[in-house]
Amino acid sequence: MTDADEAPYVVTTPWRRDAGELQPLLEAWARSAVSDSATVFDVQAPEGTGMSSETVLFDMRRGEGGGVERFAARLAPLPSVYPVFPEYDIEMQRRCMNLVRERTAVPTPEVPWCELDPAWLGVPFLVMHRVDGAAPPDMPPYVFGGWVMDASPDERARMQENAVRVLAGVHEVTAENAGLSFLARPEYGDTALAQQIGYQRWYYEWARNDVRYPLIDRTFAWLEDRPPEEGPTVLNWGDARIGNILWEGMEPVAVLDWEMASAGPVEVDLAWMIFLHTFFQDIAERYEMPGIPGFMDRREVVEAYERISGRTVRDLEWYEVFAALRFAIVSVRTSTRGIAYGAAEKTDDPDDLIMFRSLLEKMLDGTFWSG
Repeated sequence: MTDADEAPYVVTTPWRRDAGELQPLLEAWARSAVSDSATVFDVQAPEGTGMSSETVLFDMRRGEGGGVERFAARLAPLPSVYPVFPEYDIEMQRRCMNLVRERTAVPTPEVPWCELDPAWLGVPFLVMHRVDGAAPPDMPPYVFGGWVMDASPDERARMQENAVRVLAGVHEVTAENAGLSFLARPEYGDTALAQQIGYQRWYYEWARNDVRYPLIDRTFAWLEDRPPEEGPTVLNWGDARIGNILWEGMEPVAVLDWEMASAGPVEVDLAWMIFLHTFFQDIAERYEMPGIPGFMDRREVVEAYERISGRTVRDLEWYEVFAALRFAIVSVRTSTRGIAYGAAEKTDDPDDLIMFRSLLEKMLDGTFWSG
């Protein structure tokens, strides 16, 4: 890979704190919440994670002579940074993970502590038991190289099947068998899907910071002109993709990152999982790299989901456009954040800040699905 190939993914993270800064703060919290003789050590801030929050790994002994326990903390973003989301609900994330852990076979970390008092680290945070595993990276994305790309076709086929199995498992948590009212946003609509669309409009108005993005406006109009059939309401993982799963070989060992969770039809998650891989593959091809052709294939993923879940997938094209809309708003926010921190340059055309502009344009003109 040349330097030019790597350029799009040279990322600076001024919003992440140094691990050495966090160690005494975590230890003070542990001595209050866990044991007055607890010690915290080997604090690490892993690279290659997302841009909306901080993840910190650490070890802890509850007392002198006690065994070493390994944890991962998920921190809400600092108020002083340029946030990706207008709100960050740590308690909601814990409730989602607990529901999935209690009601399904999907591997989800145990969350022994959820600290809502920002006095300790400056922000609320949750603490999970740490699970050993590897996650396909985002920066640079796994389609640029690494263990997923180096795997055999049969191994990747097993990974794809297992990713779909995870998704079907999450969707076993439904409005009928579990209390999902904590995910409801009735102020945005009468149904679960209407609430998601209404929330995205509100999020867009916040995220755009008085700048109009014509392509996003067109996408809202496209969606509103073609209302889909709305299926049963289930727990939506929200950021459903292979990069938010820890893997041991090609077996999932932990499902992570619930910050975008909501309630809605199964197609919301399914379309997101398909589109996010399409996005990464498109980046690879634009920089004349092979990527992983045929992986997370749309038809194969849908067939696997229907076979595993027993559900029929409906109106997937609409949900793929909805996935692209959701990601476009996130993309605008992360792009303007890069500009604010001097990691990217301002563009004359606001739509250029949508990292997959050409894919979204193809969706709206109908050529995306025709090859």
